[in-house]
Amino acid sequence: MPPNTNGDTATHHGSGFIAYARNSVDRVVSPDSRARAYDSTAAFASARPILFSFLVSQLLFSFLPLLLFITFSLSTVAFALGAAIVFALFWIGVAFLLLVPTLLVTSSIAVLVWGWAIGSFAIARWLYTHSPLGVQDGQVVKKEDDN
Repeated sequence: MPPNTNGDTATHHGSGFIAYARNSVDRVVSPDSRARAYDSTAAFASARPILFSFLVSQLLFSFLPLLLFITFSLSTVAFALGAAIVFALFWIGVAFLLLVPTLLVTSSIAVLVWGWAIGSFAIARWLYTHSPLGVQDGQVVKKEDDN
């Protein structure tokens, strides 16, 4: 017998794919549930063949347009959400470009005001310690040197 031919390889891969597909379907829908669905469908087809053929023809011809419409709807929603996110990120970036210089200016003003307050406090404290007058019991008195 010759080694594996292309036909044998294709058959092997095909049977492997069928087994994988069957296992995947078994995970979603149990074989018992599938058997009940097949049996009830066969019973319905035997009991009402005209209605069954009408429903099958409607399903066969309407499935593709319905699938395309659902795909279009979902992709439109996804595109709209993506566009909204990109739009929001753009304007957040523009606002950030305005925020950075504003924060630079306001923090510079805050540092200047803080420096002015510290300088004023230091000068007032120096003047108070070097002043020849002080307050004692609500009266202005001359400070004495502690030399």
